[in-house]
Parts: sequence; structure tokens; C-alpha cells
Amino acid sequence: MKTVTKYLSFCFLIVFFSCVNEPVDLSTPNGEDPTPIPVNFEENFGSQVTADFFGRIVDEDKMPLEGVSIIVGSTTTTTDAFGVFSIKDANAFENFAYITARKTGYIDGSRSLVPSITEVNQVEIMLLKEDITATISSGIMAEVNLGNSASVTFDGNFQTENGAAYNGDVKVVLKHLNPDDSDMTMMMPGMLYAQNLSGNPVALETYGMLAVELFSSGDEPLQLADNSTAQIKIPLANNTINPPATMPLWNFDDVKGYWIEEGEATLEGNFYIGSVSHFSFWNY
Repeated sequence: MKTVTKYLSFCFLIVFFSCVNEPVDLSTPNGEDPTPIPVNFEENFGSQVTADFFGRIVDEDKMPLEGVSIIVGSTTTTTDAFGVFSIKDANAFENFAYITARKTGYIDGSRSLVPSITEVNQVEIMLLKEDITATISSGIMAEVNLGNSASVTFDGNFQTENGAAYNGDVKVVLKHLNPDDSDMTMMMPGMLYAQNLSGNPVALETYGMLAVELFSSGDEPLQLADNSTAQIKIPLANNTINPPATMPLWNFDDVKGYWIEEGEATLEGNFYIGSVSHFSFWNY
């Protein structure tokens, strides 16, 4: 069954954003709204505040992770032997705080939330091991498939972080976050908050996510080459009722801390399939 993550404060945030009334300029013909002036999406986050954070970082076996780098605003710390961290007076926004967790050998984790400025904000993040799922070769179309049929099909064209063409072996890390998994909300990045194609904030529900990382034979990060795409495919979660024929795809921006609409997925049999031009976390 699809997962709907609900946080009361998060819902208040979305409702607040959705209820701002725009005045009609009666000087325009027929009383129509003038062309809207583009604004910075982050203006939705409100004023800057300081807040306290306390959290725990674990691995996929729910064991504590020591030495994880934690960043909140301009404040950094590391987890102790119990996977615990504490940060006081970190910079945040009244409607949005972004916490990142990084450790070598793991996919970067994060959490976004509407912070309290009067109480300690509690966070728990599960980091996903950066295990190599498969090794493929450049120049050749290849599919990397997990046991549950979640997969990525590559066209064989890759590049380094500085944009140079890459030829050679490509190590692929592939993780499927399944809505049937009760730990999915700990594993997923940010929260289910996004910017749609119109530039407006929206709340999401998820039918599943994929995390993909690519590395060279020398462990240098790779991406798809310019003008190349890959096909990403996930199976329907158990007991899904009336899945839509198409739905937007959402890419997680790990710098900004929220999802951005980019592309579309199509239901084919018991799978959703879409095309992407780069990798991080993708949300159906």
C-alpha cells in the first residue's frame, strides 16, 4: 500500500502556503491577474531563526553509527558511539530546517522539518550502505536489476563530475525504498515536501523511491553524460489500489533539502517506468 507520511506541522506548512490570497489588480483588462513575478522558492521558508536539534543515526540494521558528520545550517558536529548528536542554536528558517548526515561508505542521508524554536527538535535518520549492486561497462546499454525487479537501464554514456567523458567500468549503487517497508520514512531524504513545475510548494505521497550512485573503477563519482537518459523502473507496492496511469517524477535536491518536479512516470503492467537525465534520489 502506498505510504502517506503525515506530520501535523508539515501539513500546517502546506496549508499556510496554499492559503495566501493574491489581490486582483483591477487596472488590468477584465480584472484579470497580471503576469506573476517569479520569486525565490525559499521565500516560503519564512524568517531566519535558531533552533536546537537532538538526533540518532543508525544503519539498515538499526545499529548506531559513530562519526557521522551532521550539518544544520552553518553548524556541524559528529555522532558519538551511540549514534547520537546534539546541536544548539543552529541556523534555520521558521518554516524549514534541513539536517544532513554524511559518512564514508554510506549514501548521504537527511531530514527536513518545520522546526520548533521552544523545544528540542528530535531527528532519526537511517543511512543506506553504499554497496555496489553491479559493475557495468561504458559504451554498452545495460540493465541493473534488484531482486524485486526495481531496475535502472543505462544507455552506456557517462561523464565525470567535471563533465569529461568517461570510458571504463562503472560501479552502480542501487537502492529501492519500498512503501511497504515501515522504515521508509527513516531512510528517505528530506520530507515529502516539494516544488512543482509552477514553482509552488506541494505535499507529496510516494509510491516508492530509487537512489542511484555511480562510480568509476577508481571510485570517482560519475553521472550520466549530457543529453543521455536512463530508464528507472519500480514495482507497485503491495495492495496498491487504483494506481494512476501517469504521475510526476520528483528529484531530491540534496543542497536545498526538498523535492523538485522533473519528468513523468507511466504505469506499465505492475511497474512504473520513467526516464531521468541525472541521479540522486527519485520519488514516484
